[in-house]
Amino acid sequence: MPNQLNATHNRLEASNHLTITHDRTFNGKPLYYHKNGLILEYLEDIDRVLTEALGQYPKLCVAHFNVRLPSDFDGNHFEVFSRFFRTLELETNELCLMKYRRRPHQYHQTVIRHVWFKACESTSQYHIVLFFDKRLYLCLGKRGEGRSRYLSRVRKAWDRAVETDYGRRCSGLAYSPSDDVYELLKGDEAFPLQLNELFYRISRLAKPNTKHADNRSMNFGCSHDSP
Repeated sequence: MPNQLNATHNRLEASNHLTITHDRTFNGKPLYYHKNGLILEYLEDIDRVLTEALGQYPKLCVAHFNVRLPSDFDGNHFEVFSRFFRTLELETNELCLMKYRRRPHQYHQTVIRHVWFKACESTSQYHIVLFFDKRLYLCLGKRGEGRSRYLSRVRKAWDRAVETDYGRRCSGLAYSPSDDVYELLKGDEAFPLQLNELFYRISRLAKPNTKHADNRSMNFGCSHDSP
């Protein structure tokens, strides 16, 4: 029986009834400890997106980015996120297709899944976690070099997504900590430990760290459609 079904949860006084859990595990995976608990619905979506990604890509890369909007940005952040994810996936597929241009029958459309979180109430900073096929690196060079190049492309894609609404050139609005990139190989002996460590790291982003934590649409978003 899943751990969260046996636990006692507190309900936030909110229209969308987000649930705070103080459990230390979720579906057998360890959770980050936060004194105010974690939001159960966010954990459920993280688990779903991760499961879908591993179901499609047994060799999976998961990358965490800190992104922000300019301090005087007055546009719609939902449009920025939508444009960023859409453009990133389109450009990635175009890049891969060029790599396989002499053998296009070997190329399969890639899917980049995501979750995002608002960092805190007082800033326009967000966390984005991307889930994608590890083999994308091969389209950009050798293993280490390809990884660095792809992460750089992601950062630039965020800047361009903001520029469209902001109307001015942007640079350096996205940052990817070097230790927040994980590579999982489903079936590998170390996979269970790697999966637990990854889920633990991502779960820390599910804490209710804003005054309006109950406003799900303003503070959290994720991929919804399976390929």
